[in-house]
Amino acid sequence: MQQAEITRAPQAAVKNKKQKDPNRIRFFSIQGRVDMPMTVIILVLLVFGITMMFSAGHAQSYVDNDGDSFAYTVRQVVAAGIGLLGMLILCFFDYRILRHEFRWFGGRVKFTLAHLFLFVTLVLNFMCIFGVEAEAGQKRWLQIPVFGTFQPSDFLKISLIIFMSYYIHKNADNIRRFHIGILKPLMLFVVVAVIMIKIQSHLSGMLIMTAICAVILFVGGINMKPVIPVVVFAAAVIIVVISLTGFSYFGDRVMYMDPLSDPGNKSFQNYESALAIGSGGIWGKGFGNSTQKYHYLPFAVNDFVYSILVEEFGFVGGMAVIILFVVFVMRGFVIASHAEDRFGCLVATGITFHIGLQALLNIGVCLCCIPNTGISMPFFSYGGTALMLQLWEMGILLSISKRAKLR
Repeated sequence: MQQAEITRAPQAAVKNKKQKDPNRIRFFSIQGRVDMPMTVIILVLLVFGITMMFSAGHAQSYVDNDGDSFAYTVRQVVAAGIGLLGMLILCFFDYRILRHEFRWFGGRVKFTLAHLFLFVTLVLNFMCIFGVEAEAGQKRWLQIPVFGTFQPSDFLKISLIIFMSYYIHKNADNIRRFHIGILKPLMLFVVVAVIMIKIQSHLSGMLIMTAICAVILFVGGINMKPVIPVVVFAAAVIIVVISLTGFSYFGDRVMYMDPLSDPGNKSFQNYESALAIGSGGIWGKGFGNSTQKYHYLPFAVNDFVYSILVEEFGFVGGMAVIILFVVFVMRGFVIASHAEDRFGCLVATGITFHIGLQALLNIGVCLCCIPNTGISMPFFSYGGTALMLQLWEMGILLSISKRAKLR
């Protein structure tokens, strides 16, 4: 009996050690602390964004919602509340579960949440062929009863970040081989390109996703020598697909980027955006005192909220927002560089680059430096689904920061 007790003792110790192992992957984990500088930056961007969205959109809300100037703001605040709740939950979510391989049928079938999310989002984006059509003919939205419309491409950006990070993590030892590091991701890129251009006429969304995947592959350590011919080939494919789709939609965006090229028609938005930014001066007209938001500048609450911000807060306010996003990107890359594993590093890099790139492109559109193709500004532009997903991305980023070795 004494020998049996001695035998059981090491087994109990091993079992207890397994239960307390900090490296064991769990769905939820309370270990570690989130990065407070990043949390503060996120909350500042969120509060400032909703405030500016209200100022830029209350006139349009009054017209669209039977005299209710606060309708858009209320919806955005509700979306922010759901997003913050999701962010809080994801803070305690062990991000490594996204790359964990689940085995069915005795291990004969393996899948990860990364594969599942990518498959579902690709199907949703393909379904846009039956979706809601915009005035210009684009089909980028799906209708959900009661909840309204949502843009599946927002989900696809996140799923691509997670899947590409998993793919590189899984194939880290062979990522420099051409067929693994370049050819297989290129095949996925072709599928995404066909969906985003042929079905949705969403060139900007496709370019953003391509840039995100390219950065993740670069950070993941692919062989850069064959990249140039591949990029040339991919560019040729894009040109062919655009030509088959109808080049006029995309060509007009480039041709009429100059505000003075056709201010009465095709460059009207750019012209009004330039007026808003120019009239703001150094200090701006003051909060709520914008003129262009009163139905002069189309989509002031969405794509051109930054123009209204500069009109009301001037050059100083515009630079303050740019600095906030720069600090966000810098802190995000700090989290990525100190992440516990390769997967966390790549996910944090992808999320940070996504938010920073989209903010940069939106500001570029408002400044008439980039063709206007419907790029929203993170945390600022009106859109409940987009805001929720951005906050959920922040939850994953903060989850990574909990296990990162930050000073």
